[in-house]
Amino acid sequence: MGSQTDPIKLTARWAGFLLALAATAVPGVVRGQEDGRADLEGQFTKTVRPFLETYCIGCHGQQRPAAQMDLSAFTTMAALIQDERRWIRMLQRLEAEEMPPKGARHPPPQERRVVVDWFHAVREREKRRNAGDPGVVLARRLSNAEYDYTIRDLTGVDILPAREFPVDPANTAGFDNSGETLMMSPTLLNKYLAAARDVADHMYLRENGFGFAQHPMLVETDRDKFAVHQIIDFYHAQNIDYADYFQTAWRFRHRVQLGQPTATLADLAHQYRVSAKYLETVWSTLESAEEVGPLVKLQSMWRALPGPQADQPNVARAGCEEMRSYIARVRKKVEPRFINITAGPIGAAWQPLLIWKNTQYATHRRKFDPRQLQVEGEPPFNQRDVVEPEWDNPFGPGKTILVENAAGDPDLFVPAGQRARYEAAWGRFCSVFPDMFYRESRGRNYFQTGEDEGRYLSAGFHNVMGYFRDDKPLYELLLDKTQQATLDRMWREMDFVASINIRTYVEFAKLGTRGTRDDFKDDEPQVQEIEVKEIISEAKIRKLEADYLEMAKSGGAVAIQAIKDFFDEANKSIRWVDQARREAELSHLESMFDFAARAYRRPLSPADRADLLSFYSEVRQRYGLDHEAAIREAIALVLTSPKFLYRVDLVEARRIQPLSDLDLASRLSYFLWSSMPDEELFQHAAAGDLHEPAVIKVQARRMLQDPRIRALAVEFGGNWLNFRDFEQIGTVDRERFPSFSDELKEAMFEEPVRFLLDVFRHNRPILDFLYAPDTFVNPILARHYGMPPIGGDESVWVHVPDAGSYGRGGLLPMAVFLTKNAPGLRTSPVKRGYWVAKNVLGEQIPPPPPVVPELPADEAKMDLPLRQMIEQHRANPSCAACHARFDSFGLAFEGFDPVGRSRTHDLGGRTVDDRASFPGGIEGEGVQGIRQYIRGHRQDDFMRSFIGKLLAFALGRSLTLSDDLLIQEIDSQLGDGGCCFATVIERIVTSRQFLNKQGREQLTANER
Repeated sequence: MGSQTDPIKLTARWAGFLLALAATAVPGVVRGQEDGRADLEGQFTKTVRPFLETYCIGCHGQQRPAAQMDLSAFTTMAALIQDERRWIRMLQRLEAEEMPPKGARHPPPQERRVVVDWFHAVREREKRRNAGDPGVVLARRLSNAEYDYTIRDLTGVDILPAREFPVDPANTAGFDNSGETLMMSPTLLNKYLAAARDVADHMYLRENGFGFAQHPMLVETDRDKFAVHQIIDFYHAQNIDYADYFQTAWRFRHRVQLGQPTATLADLAHQYRVSAKYLETVWSTLESAEEVGPLVKLQSMWRALPGPQADQPNVARAGCEEMRSYIARVRKKVEPRFINITAGPIGAAWQPLLIWKNTQYATHRRKFDPRQLQVEGEPPFNQRDVVEPEWDNPFGPGKTILVENAAGDPDLFVPAGQRARYEAAWGRFCSVFPDMFYRESRGRNYFQTGEDEGRYLSAGFHNVMGYFRDDKPLYELLLDKTQQATLDRMWREMDFVASINIRTYVEFAKLGTRGTRDDFKDDEPQVQEIEVKEIISEAKIRKLEADYLEMAKSGGAVAIQAIKDFFDEANKSIRWVDQARREAELSHLESMFDFAARAYRRPLSPADRADLLSFYSEVRQRYGLDHEAAIREAIALVLTSPKFLYRVDLVEARRIQPLSDLDLASRLSYFLWSSMPDEELFQHAAAGDLHEPAVIKVQARRMLQDPRIRALAVEFGGNWLNFRDFEQIGTVDRERFPSFSDELKEAMFEEPVRFLLDVFRHNRPILDFLYAPDTFVNPILARHYGMPPIGGDESVWVHVPDAGSYGRGGLLPMAVFLTKNAPGLRTSPVKRGYWVAKNVLGEQIPPPPPVVPELPADEAKMDLPLRQMIEQHRANPSCAACHARFDSFGLAFEGFDPVGRSRTHDLGGRTVDDRASFPGGIEGEGVQGIRQYIRGHRQDDFMRSFIGKLLAFALGRSLTLSDDLLIQEIDSQLGDGGCCFATVIERIVTSRQFLNKQGREQLTANER
């Protein structure tokens, strides 16, 4: 179909625009009202500026400013207010009396109070005059994560094209979804161009539109793999275990005792993952009145199943499995057999006659051989005189292993004169319980499997590609109409997508009338691409058919008809592919337009459609590409368009405007899913009602229940709590900690994700993050935590409601945080405490000095306990102020080793001391001590920090003072119990900040 061509550098048409757009993504400043400014400016000149010069600029001047904080530029109030983050940090440090540091000159308390009050007055003024201001949300590219998620939802497969991109930088809030940091560069642009081609390579054309595969679809082997495996995956998704159906039917029979009095068969089929259609058949078969045949025995076993017992939910399972075994045993006794046939020189291994044999078995799966019944008074079935042609051909179907039953078999006994009655009974049994539901693989030999057994969907040809469909029982008994249509489409795609019928026939036609490859004594003929069309023409097919029929004229009628059927089917399928591909081209173009609209996250304009169509036509005419290759180039063009790569809210400067419903759909979906809107959001956007509070709240709650909400746990939660990159951690010494395997590392990462998802989906209180007694573990993490064993493999996760009994529960004692914040061979109270102060409580802590004494790397080799070594470090006045804010939290985690296991002794054998004196002189011990301290003294800090972080993530920008009132309002609405998560989401998505947008403008010279 698609031709393989050198990459065409056509998508570079967007490069200049992308880089120009990136260059415009610089922040501006929003002017506010001027009320009350003069008084504050006077106080700044008279009091604040002299205070800074006296007590601050000595350390925080232009020359090597401490903590990278240069205050020398703050010569006017306007200059200071413009740097909001810095002066707010100054306020916090001054108010906490952490600055100036010990040993430096300190202001009198009254002088400090005057300056602190001035800062508070400025803060209150700025906060109220700009309350609800949406702020400047810069034009920005999709982050790496957003790009991957969007490609997944756009294509339906998780391709991860951004896996080779450089890491996205974070903004001041700690998130990588902000225009403040998501810039475009020529190097990154080249990666986007390569990623777009990578995605386009996964595209394949369908009868109606196009789709994407998990792997590239450029060569025949890729297409074969796709076509075959999607059918095999479909087969494997169907439950064909008889015992499961018997047990589900048993549950229906006892539905009242089992507490489901109103359950239907369809309800239970859905609950227990069996086919509703086949369950109905099995139920009616078990409950119908049978007088003779194998169903009599099966129904007797069915009636003998025990009733429900409270302490044994699976009490009937063993009996159901015995019923399954009975079916398998008696079914084998009556399976049909078909011996090889030949026609003159045309052997059993030749494709027409091998396909005939395949067909006989495929069409008799629900039938039986009545000759196997042992009728009283009739001579026994005698197969000793059967002669099978070519039974010894090692490259053919081989010898048919006939079914031979012992005389006097009670399962097969039929009273004299009762053959017709028993045949009907056996027919009913075999129709419901086939000899197999589908054949997923076969080798060339039917019964003596060899090295070529296991080729999925193989027709059994020797050394020649060929597939054969054998799934009639599955199709007829289990699948509903929708599933039947899906499976039919998949089999058609074998030919439409992978050209399997054409390539198989070409291989066959190359052999001419010499049958199989083994008939060639010299090299087999090679076929050039240009010859394929001639080989598959109807005239050539009929010519080869005539040659075969001439050779087979001495054969029997069955063999001759098999040859005719073979060529008729080959010609029919080839003609269908040719016609279907021509007729599908318009649908592929429409699918291209639909793909672009979804990628751009808005309807296409007439100009958009015209541009895409013009591009498609140009690459076909100028570069000689075929239809499929041109569609692939158009997809790459769409994926390198700024309309896909960027999220831009363009408005006039100085104006605040409501977001359009389309832009709001994207803002909402990229907030909760880090991905594009789904169809329901697009529909509300088109209807123009998404901005209505009632509508957007319903949509937000719906989205919280969608599987895509995992992105909020990973992208928001992972960056908020700083574990997003944990899977790349390389600090753990695996020789010292051999239990720290890749599987354990993955489980550590997954635990907070699952906990966050549970809070999201079940609308739990925000404070559950800190105080909840539960968590989630899989078997390897349970072992790591010393919990009772959990059955199953590492994919089995369970909720542990009493995790507090094992020192776990909530976020704080999770191994991922304890391990991430430990250097490898010892714990780090500094890092662990810093994580609590910064990530959990939201404190702004300056970076450490350039030169910090290193603690010993190995806890086992320390002369003193780590606690004492940290106390010595804190004796330095320049370090004490910051360390006093977080070291105590880290010391309370000393009951956990470097990989987060509970412990009573450190690696040097010393008894662990996890007591701590928290800020303010509050004493506590262990994780529970941290919780009690936060509950009594810092809970509001945690709540406001969490709300602020979530708001910053939702808006895709750092917070400003204009957001403070909203954060306060949400905190008040949640109350002391912090309930509940959905309330925070609803308040954010209905806020002025979320629903509106603002343009950029520059400060005037006067404002500067």
